[in-house]
Amino acid sequence: MLRESGLAFFSSLTLHSLAMAFVVGINLALAFSLLGVIPSLLHSRFRPFLSFHWWAVGLIFLSGVALLIAYPAKALTNPVFYLKFFALSVGLLITWRLQRSKGMKILESSAVGARPGNAKSIGAAMLLCWMTTIGAGRFLAYTHSVLLASRFF
Repeated sequence: MLRESGLAFFSSLTLHSLAMAFVVGINLALAFSLLGVIPSLLHSRFRPFLSFHWWAVGLIFLSGVALLIAYPAKALTNPVFYLKFFALSVGLLITWRLQRSKGMKILESSAVGARPGNAKSIGAAMLLCWMTTIGAGRFLAYTHSVLLASRFF
């Protein structure tokens, strides 16, 4: 049904893209701050964005499921889909761990020198995860070999 309705499919795709932009934007800001590029970002005033971040993750999940239901064969037969899903999962896991009690010390350290030594490696891992997620997501539209499972029946 979603596949047949141009408006519903376009709306799901738009919602997915906007929610991804918000989540990736927040995570890139965190990564760049951990890398020391924008060290003054991670203060308490940034915390409200983290709660919006998880709402956007929920929207990504819902819209992603809708897109998967529309074209399951297109995604599930494409290895790029699994790469995107893996990078997204690892990126969200890193963010979740950072927000936990011990991880917040890294986020709240205002001076780059006051951050633990692994802050830069965490930031680099986050950057890699989110760049992979976005890159793989874009390639999903062009790398599928199967669009509909019904082509085999």
